[in-house]
Amino acid sequence: MKILLTFDYELFFGAHSGTVEKCMLEPTNDLLKISEGKNVKYTFFVDVGYLIASENITELKEERLSVLKQLQDILAHGHDIQLHIHPHWEVATFENGHWNMHSKSHYRLNNFELDTAREIVRKYKAKLELYIGRNVNVFRAGGWCIQPFEPLYDMFQEIGLVYDSSVIAGFRIVTNQYAVDFSSIDSDEEYRFSQDVTVKDPNGFMTEFPITSFRYSPFFYWMLYLKGKMNKEAHRMIGDGTFMSHGNKKWQQLLSYTTGHLSTDGFYATKLEAGLESVQNLGLDKMITIGHPKGNTKYSIEVLDKFINKYRNVHAFVSFDQVLCS
Repeated sequence: MKILLTFDYELFFGAHSGTVEKCMLEPTNDLLKISEGKNVKYTFFVDVGYLIASENITELKEERLSVLKQLQDILAHGHDIQLHIHPHWEVATFENGHWNMHSKSHYRLNNFELDTAREIVRKYKAKLELYIGRNVNVFRAGGWCIQPFEPLYDMFQEIGLVYDSSVIAGFRIVTNQYAVDFSSIDSDEEYRFSQDVTVKDPNGFMTEFPITSFRYSPFFYWMLYLKGKMNKEAHRMIGDGTFMSHGNKKWQQLLSYTTGHLSTDGFYATKLEAGLESVQNLGLDKMITIGHPKGNTKYSIEVLDKFINKYRNVHAFVSFDQVLCS
């Protein structure tokens, strides 16, 4: 079994972005520390929009250099970096020490004119490659919002973005910001596609590596909120920003079974073993988790560390570049 621990490396996109130190640098160092000497490799999907938007802001020079240094540290430790795009950085402004994201109206690529959206993808891929000194060929859409893909598919092929990991089988969320509907995908198995990420095409140029899905019970979410109230120190996120609204998603989670992603964030990390068992029972050869350094807690780092130590001699903890080169 190949286990791919992936992390979206980014700030928050709600009312408060949080700080680079608490959302990216510190929690990523925690992740790197628990992987040392264990032949465990991660994949970081880097939200390169922040680096582009902060290029000419003198006030952010030092923190930006710290991020670039950490990206080099990530690569030096043998981990992988791939492309993550939150396009609202195109309209973000930095004023009085605070990012104004404008994410409500510019969260998805299809919120932009087509020519602009295509240029964003080209520019962001080229910039990330310039920053890290190597090519990238795996994409993860911000907020999983890869739909509709048809207007962009030929450009992805042209620039060599031929792998994606945005899909969560059976997952659906539609709000003012999100437009995600993967409800027709019924398996976590990788597949090829062309113009529509939900339509499997054996001859498609794109390969989808779905994030492993998991069925969460309402009891899980009641426990999540209860644990957070009872032991705030252990369960408090290291990231110091605020999330965008997910509509009425919280109430749905508390009242009925819901499909989501297998995650290393916070209390979600307690489901890693159950997710692994499910993937094995289905006869799949890969488990792909999603996490966010900003979503780390003291508790989740301990749980992930124990999970790695328990299974590192049983399964292969690999990065995307290792999978694609094998």
